[in-house]
Amino acid sequence: MTGPAPENQVRAALDKASDEMLFIGPDHPYYPLLAELVSAVGNSWQQGYEHGRRGGPHTNPYAWTGAGG
Repeated sequence: MTGPAPENQVRAALDKASDEMLFIGPDHPYYPLLAELVSAVGNSWQQGYEHGRRGGPHTNPYAWTGAGG
């Protein structure tokens, strides 16, 4: 049996973080950081997804490349 698809894991993590934001509230010291991370990860995932849908050259445009390229 396999786990959920990677995009579902990302969406689940974003939903969980959004729920945490409701729990801790905007006056919590980590709220701005959590909000920024939720937004950045969501946007990055969407960009990667759209890149793949358009037939981009690599399945992960954010893949780490070493000194050798």
